[in-house]
Amino acid sequence: MIGAGAWGTALADLLARNGHEVRLWAYESDVVESINEKHENVRFLTGHALANTLGATGDLRAATEFAELIVFATPSHVLRRIVRDLAPSLPRSAVLVVATKGIEKETLCLMTEIVEQEVAGATVVALSGPSFAAEVAARQPTAVVAASARS
Repeated sequence: MIGAGAWGTALADLLARNGHEVRLWAYESDVVESINEKHENVRFLTGHALANTLGATGDLRAATEFAELIVFATPSHVLRRIVRDLAPSLPRSAVLVVATKGIEKETLCLMTEIVEQEVAGATVVALSGPSFAAEVAARQPTAVVAASARS
């Protein structure tokens, strides 16, 4: 999971609670420390206990090394830079899921288009829904949609 805001943290916690090995990348060192030591993202998702198996790192490449599925949940204005920096080291067979919402201001590209441009030939999936991070973190019933041009 790339991005430890409320949405990225909630998704990472859900995946970890469902038995997946999850490494959560956070830009902020206090977020990494909070998740690893308190099992809570005090800065972005206060009051929600996280799975004990969920680990955080500030090392972008360590978060994606050997990953089969990589979820991007960064702010939209930094997505292109992060994907561009990661592209050379991404596992080629990894499915890239884009949970970042928005449109790139300069190009008017959708977030999935940014990932497709920066990682040619990758399987890219859009993940969106009428759901909120707090609802997912509280394990309330909610819905999301996953869509991809590839099967």
